[in-house]
Amino acid sequence: MKKLNLGCGANKIKGFINIDIEPSVKPDLICNFITQKLPYRKNSIGEVLLYHTIEHINKCYHISVLAEIFRVLKPGGLFYISYPEFLKCVKNWRTNYRGRKAFWEATIFGRGLYLADFHVCIMNTPDFVKLLEDCGFIEIQSKPEPTDTFNTMVCCKKGLAIPNYEDLLQRDMKSVKLQRV
Repeated sequence: MKKLNLGCGANKIKGFINIDIEPSVKPDLICNFITQKLPYRKNSIGEVLLYHTIEHINKCYHISVLAEIFRVLKPGGLFYISYPEFLKCVKNWRTNYRGRKAFWEATIFGRGLYLADFHVCIMNTPDFVKLLEDCGFIEIQSKPEPTDTFNTMVCCKKGLAIPNYEDLLQRDMKSVKLQRV
């Protein structure tokens, strides 16, 4: 069973195909999965990790990235994602929690180690869980990371196929007609 570690950075995981856009981190596969399709067939991947990567992707691409992950995952395949919880990080920065203001600032904005190592969006779990549901993921569970409680971990499964754009449009049109009656 193939497993993907998307946006691996320097954190390569044995048993996974480690994928990143940054050549300097020497991933197994260089791929811009934000704007390109992953080179895998539909329903061919058993597990996908996206650890501390989604916050580096502009929100306007989140749906397409999640749709691509959904496409390659096998039915019931597992998707794990983690990210810094923005409001917790801002609170820790504002109060200089544990005297680590520079750390909290890097947690909010990214470390800037290379071109793509900047955070470009705010992550908020209730909003993100709703987006996962809208994209067809099921059995969504979230919790703080065990050692870094300002980070959130989410686990979910690929559910049934999500409706295509035309189906969603038809559903919305029926909803508007019902409201007029």
